[in-house]
Amino acid sequence: MRREIMVRLDRSNVPARSTLTRGLSLLDIALWDLGAKAANQPLYQLLGGYRKSAEATVVAGYYIDQRSISDVADEVRRLADAGFPRMKIMLKGDDPAFDRKYAAAVAKALPGAVGADAHWSWSTITEARAICRDLDELGLNFLEDPFAASDWRMTHELQQGLRTPIAAGEDVFGSRAIADLVRGIGLLRVDATTCGGITGAIEAVNLAAAAGRTVLPHVFAPLHLHLACAFPNVEGVELIPQESGADPLHTLLRHWPAVDNGRMQAGDEPGAGMDLNWEAVQRLAQRVQTVA
Repeated sequence: MRREIMVRLDRSNVPARSTLTRGLSLLDIALWDLGAKAANQPLYQLLGGYRKSAEATVVAGYYIDQRSISDVADEVRRLADAGFPRMKIMLKGDDPAFDRKYAAAVAKALPGAVGADAHWSWSTITEARAICRDLDELGLNFLEDPFAASDWRMTHELQQGLRTPIAAGEDVFGSRAIADLVRGIGLLRVDATTCGGITGAIEAVNLAAAAGRTVLPHVFAPLHLHLACAFPNVEGVELIPQESGADPLHTLLRHWPAVDNGRMQAGDEPGAGMDLNWEAVQRLAQRVQTVA
């Protein structure tokens, strides 16, 4: 009775909904994990099963404040040589001249296959347009999150003046909010840990399909791999390279999906792909408490 549990919790906790939704999202993921294990199937098969591997978009350029632009461009070339077809970099957001130079150098290293994440850097259409006029000439694969999640009207207005597809949605939850957003962007970003778990992510994927848009999930690749392997309009997964040191998730899981020639491979283990290695959790924890 997974849905009964989630609907009851959702309806009884209307205040502080955005924070609460994150907690409920994790509970929903756990319930789907239990359901898939009870069925002795990996989650993607329980959801229908469309393919057994998905393209990985790699996030490059971490710690740009400690590196040179040419170093990141070299990183992008190395990742492309390893078979990854698309990369993403994070713009600084507070230094337009640097961002123009940075995005231009990386886009030149991998033409047409680099996305840039503005990470909610702008608060007005005026300032966004000032830098996006230049970014729009670079042939970026997408421009992500120009504004805060709640500013979907400005996101739509900016998209109308750009050739570059705008990607947004990783912090949006609720079917009406997602439906409003997805109609005016090029690519929907979905995060099951934010939007209501697997249930909310499925709803978002279907809303994107109805609007004729594709989906690129936000990080948590072992979890979102199941969406990418179950739904045709999910483009793939977002992968933070382990060697970057920016994402310790792999150290906490029992299984990590194999990656071959730029594609992440779905395994046969039952569940949602997020089985914690409790020995590692305890070893790395800052604080441990036993709850009876």
